[in-house]
Amino acid sequence: MKPDRTIFLVIGLGLIGIGALSFAGNMILQMEAWRLWPIVVILFGLGLTAPGLWGFKRRGLGSFFIPGIPVLTTGIILLVASLLNRPGVWAAAWPFEVTGLAFGFVLAAIFMRLPALAIPAFILGANGILLVFCNLTGLWQAWVLLWPIEPLSVGLGLLVLAFFKKSSGTRVAAVVLFFVAGAGFFAMSFISIFNATILRLGAPLMLVLTGILLAGLSFFKKTPEAVSAPPEPPVE
Repeated sequence: MKPDRTIFLVIGLGLIGIGALSFAGNMILQMEAWRLWPIVVILFGLGLTAPGLWGFKRRGLGSFFIPGIPVLTTGIILLVASLLNRPGVWAAAWPFEVTGLAFGFVLAAIFMRLPALAIPAFILGANGILLVFCNLTGLWQAWVLLWPIEPLSVGLGLLVLAFFKKSSGTRVAAVVLFFVAGAGFFAMSFISIFNATILRLGAPLMLVLTGILLAGLSFFKKTPEAVSAPPEPPVE
């Protein structure tokens, strides 16, 4: 199926869904059909995402996942808020926009076969998960104790890049960042002792995770980087 036919299929199925939900809302659920307006946003997100599915054949199309997934996330949040008639849902769910963007980078990296996109994927994913936690619990002081998650996420992205590119230099950079993160979590684990909330467990657990990553690297053999062959001497 060609990309343009895929878009037509998505739009057609979206219109069928809107019609079916409108019918159910008006005839069965006695609900105002106008509350389904966020489906338009979801449909737009599907239209943006659909070309990305052809990224294996046309690598550039995989970039459509980066804007498409966040738009889909926005539509889903708006639909839930509209159906429940609770605008406050957005105040609780907005950090999922960051995790959605991270997932978009993950899909783009896979379909475009660009391991370098793992770096922003890990950064956005780690920060998105922390934002979701802070927003749902109200423990925004978590950033004070868990700031080493930043070098850790960059190191994870570099590690993925080093694995696919067989680059020992990139691997060393990842290890250095893991050590920086480990030192940060080590220091924060002592400070977290004086925290009366669940955060007192956060830094020690992240310290254990960093230690596992560093210990795990010792089981991987170094892969020598490709060395170009010396030029052959000119034939006289």
